[in-house]
Amino acid sequence: MKETVRKLTEAVSLIDDRYLDLAEKTNEEILEMSKNQRSIVSLHRTMRTLLIAAVLVSLLTVTAFAAGLFSVKDRPAEKDETYTIHWEASEWHPDSSVTWKDLKHVFKFEGPEESRKVEFRPGWLPFEPNEAVNAWSKTEDGWYIRLVSECAPEVDPSSENYQPYCVNVYYAPQFYNDGAMILMYATPDERTEEDWGEYKVMKFHAEQVIPANEYREETHLNYYYVILFNQDNGEIVVVAGTSDMETVEHVARELEIRRTDEIVRSSDFENNAVFIDVGQG
Repeated sequence: MKETVRKLTEAVSLIDDRYLDLAEKTNEEILEMSKNQRSIVSLHRTMRTLLIAAVLVSLLTVTAFAAGLFSVKDRPAEKDETYTIHWEASEWHPDSSVTWKDLKHVFKFEGPEESRKVEFRPGWLPFEPNEAVNAWSKTEDGWYIRLVSECAPEVDPSSENYQPYCVNVYYAPQFYNDGAMILMYATPDERTEEDWGEYKVMKFHAEQVIPANEYREETHLNYYYVILFNQDNGEIVVVAGTSDMETVEHVARELEIRRTDEIVRSSDFENNAVFIDVGQG
């Protein structure tokens, strides 16, 4: 934030004072000038107006980020930060909890304690998903609560592009009591935030570095994320994939999302943390 303000201040300071002086000429002074001189003054007045508009837009954007108007808060995970999740123990899983540590990044959401459940329908996909994999998450009338390209015929599971797209739905009530959405293995680079009407959107690329060992060289895996958040209802739609940002964003922009009459509350969730690493879990 400080760096953005510093650069903006430097940019404004580089505006040549002569342009501003010309732009401030009075009407009387302009009338005494030649036609060519008047044209120059008019041009500089226009430039001054555009410069001021650009500065105001930049300042407003900086202010929006500073004030948290985009509703999605994110930060690198703290060194000793952990989250513990629980489940019902069974013969196959005798342990009933696990604590996540050595985390990479944390996302927080300011939203309601209750949300209307949402479903979505893709308007565009780079190729069709494996319906058998997604059968449990698809409603009878063709809407989804989760959609992944896992095991699709077009996917080479041994390649770095093993999950070109996936779509998951979460809700702010799940994270209401100091919960979080987490990247456990991948580190994001610069995040960009946009307004898509009903949704505040965060986009970023993240990289996972797998250290070298006796069997392989160091590997760098790339993931792309588009997170849509509706602060009023509290739904969070995460579109991610291993292909490229263009593909992932195309999937996100073409989603049709509908709200149902079913209500989800913070008390409905056993755990207040989830991880969103592509291809994990």
